[in-house]
Amino acid sequence: MACTRCGSSELTEHNGFAICDYCQSKYALDTADALARSTTVGVTSDVEALLQKCIDDPYNRKKYASLILDIDPTNQDALKHLR
Repeated sequence: MACTRCGSSELTEHNGFAICDYCQSKYALDTADALARSTTVGVTSDVEALLQKCIDDPYNRKKYASLILDIDPTNQDALKHLR
């Protein structure tokens, strides 16, 4: 969540409100906000699918490896496909 006035993402929760640490704008929190903050996104399956495409489509393997490195710059398997 970011402040709509100043753009800061530094907000403090207090008594059911999110208050911007910089401009003191106040935002009401509801259940949907709480759920959105607790959601995690996993990209493991995406990386695995792209690695499989590197094997299945060797002509475009460098493109797929680059996409993997955008997600995970330290992925050693993707680096092998760039050589």
